[in-house]
Amino acid sequence: MTGRSLSDRLLDATVALSFDRTGHARHARGFDPADLEVDLSGRVAAVTGANSGIGFATADGLARRGAQVHMLCRNEERGEAARRQLVERTGGDLRLHVVDLSDAGSVARYCADPGVPRMDLLVHNAGALLSEREATADGLEVTLATHVVGPLRLTLGLLSRMVPGTDGRPARIVWVSSGGMYPKRLSLQRLAATSGPFDGVAAYADCKRAQVVLSELLAGRLDSRLVTSNAMHPGWAATPGVASSLPRFHSLTRRILRSPVEGADTVIWLAACERIEGETGGFWFDRRSVSPYLLPGTRERAVERARLWEQVLAWAGLTWPAEAVSAPGPPA
Repeated sequence: MTGRSLSDRLLDATVALSFDRTGHARHARGFDPADLEVDLSGRVAAVTGANSGIGFATADGLARRGAQVHMLCRNEERGEAARRQLVERTGGDLRLHVVDLSDAGSVARYCADPGVPRMDLLVHNAGALLSEREATADGLEVTLATHVVGPLRLTLGLLSRMVPGTDGRPARIVWVSSGGMYPKRLSLQRLAATSGPFDGVAAYADCKRAQVVLSELLAGRLDSRLVTSNAMHPGWAATPGVASSLPRFHSLTRRILRSPVEGADTVIWLAACERIEGETGGFWFDRRSVSPYLLPGTRERAVERARLWEQVLAWAGLTWPAEAVSAPGPPA
C-alpha cells in the first residue's frame, strides 16, 4: 500500500506490462520482506489444486513457514508425488486428501474427516478450463462446479472449524481468481447455461468473476474478527494448467510469464501477513488492493449479487449457517 509512481501507473495501464514477470519485478520493489517473515506453526491450511502450479507453490510457501498443509488434489497419484516432493523440499507436515471440487460427495467426505480438527487458512485455487461442455453427476457444468459451487460447499462445510486458534488470529479464506475476469460482467444466465455453444475460456472467466463477488459476499456475512475472505489474481503465470488449456497463449507469452512462485506470492501474503489482520472483502494484485472493475459496464447490481448468492447456495444444496461465525450486523 504505498503510492505508485507515475511510470508505474503508466506501465500498469498497459496490462501486459503489469500482469507479466516484469510487472511483478517492478511491484516487488515495494514489497516489505518482513511481511512474510512469519511463523505459521500450529496453524492448519487447506490448499485446493495443490499438486502443481500456483497451488503447489502456495503449499510450499505455507509449509516452509510451519503450517500443517492439507493438499486437496483430484488425482491421487499426482497429488502423492507432489506431497513427497514438498516434504523433501520443506521438511513440513503435508497431508494429501483426494478431493474433486466438482463432486459434492467428495467435498462432503473431506469436510467430515475427523483428521481435520480445525481450519485456519483455506485457499481456493483448484481450477478447470475445458474445451467442451461437461456436466457433473448432479447436472452442473464442470467449470461452474469446480470454481464456484464446490468452493462454497467446501467453505461452508469447514466453517464451524474456522475459529481463532490459541493465538487469537482469525481464520482466512483466499480465492485465487484471474485477470481474465476483468472483461466479464457477472451473468447468472451464462453461469447457469446447460446447452448451446460452449466457450471454455469464456466460462472460466465468468466463473472467476463470480468468485470475486462470492468472496465479497462472504466477507459481508462473516465476522471479520473470526474469519476473513479475500480474492486475488496472480497475473500471467506459467503453470501446467495454462500450458495445457491455453497452448496458443502460452506459446505467445511463455518468455514473459511469471513463475508459479511469483504468481503465488500474493496468495501466501494474504494467508500469512500479520499487518493485514482483519482485512476482508478485498481484491488484490501483487500485494495491493485493486478494483475488480477496470472496464466500464462490468459492475453488477446489488440485486444480481443477491441472486448469485441464493443460486449458488441452491446449486450446492445448502443453507447459510447463520449461527456459525456470522457478522454481528445484517448480511451484506
